[in-house]
Amino acid sequence: MPKIQARNIDEALYQRIELSAMKHERSLEGEIRIALRDYYTPVVPQTPALSLRERWQTEAGQRLRLLIQRLNEDGFGPRTRSDNAGVADFVHLGGQLGTSPGLLMDIAEGRAELTPETAGKLEDYCGTSGSWLLSGEGKMFPLVTLGTYSGTSWQTFFFPDEADRYVFEFIRIGGGRHDGTLLILRQHEQSGHITVGLVTEAFVLSGGMGSGGYGNLKTFLQFLKKHDGALVMNAYVFTPPEPDFDFWSVMGQHHPVWFRNISRCSPSRWLQQLLSGEDPNGWFTDGWKSVLEEVAATPAQEMARDGEAQ
Repeated sequence: MPKIQARNIDEALYQRIELSAMKHERSLEGEIRIALRDYYTPVVPQTPALSLRERWQTEAGQRLRLLIQRLNEDGFGPRTRSDNAGVADFVHLGGQLGTSPGLLMDIAEGRAELTPETAGKLEDYCGTSGSWLLSGEGKMFPLVTLGTYSGTSWQTFFFPDEADRYVFEFIRIGGGRHDGTLLILRQHEQSGHITVGLVTEAFVLSGGMGSGGYGNLKTFLQFLKKHDGALVMNAYVFTPPEPDFDFWSVMGQHHPVWFRNISRCSPSRWLQQLLSGEDPNGWFTDGWKSVLEEVAATPAQEMARDGEAQ
């Protein structure tokens, strides 16, 4: 190891070092070595603890930056890229919200408060959860559970407001660990706002269900058939990027447009086949053909003219 040799040391200083070495029961060389270590060890400044308000502002700003980055990655809006949010992103977002880009930058950096009003504007603009932005609880993009007793009814989801019109996209997960899971995107015709509905327990769009699953699927298809004239419906198949893809890892973490990406999602006839009483791919074998027969026999509602009740 390196050595240091010192000459012409002040006598009084030497005596103080000698006394300190005796006090600590160390050799003179050991005392000098420890003194040098303590003197030259860098002092790391202590970061002052953040107040509860400061911590909340910082974390809310981090969520805002994550949201902007995720919107860019998913292809929502004019910018599609994967790097961190830049000045242009805040300028564009400020224009959409009617808010100062500088204020949004301050919020993202934890220097300004994310107000419930601003969180509400973001929710209206891109469908994110205002509650998630403010508190971190829940998912970035909320989901509506469909088809269960504790979830939202078909009537409520498909007809949330009699005065508004919607376009519905039925996306079947085709393959992988969650084959047959149904995702429904409800898009408002005027605002473009998208609500995501997810069928997780009521049924799957594949074979092997029991009587409960087939019964729930029949009820669902008959509901669609009866309201066929009032609903704009398109069907797709989402192909997982790999066989063991975990569908739940992306639910609520991506904007709904992510599921529309042509590299993952393609048009399909499965919904049209079901409503016509056809079996798309052996989903109704083992004695369940009667379900399709009942669906096919269900009368479809005629399209009502403007001003007439559905």
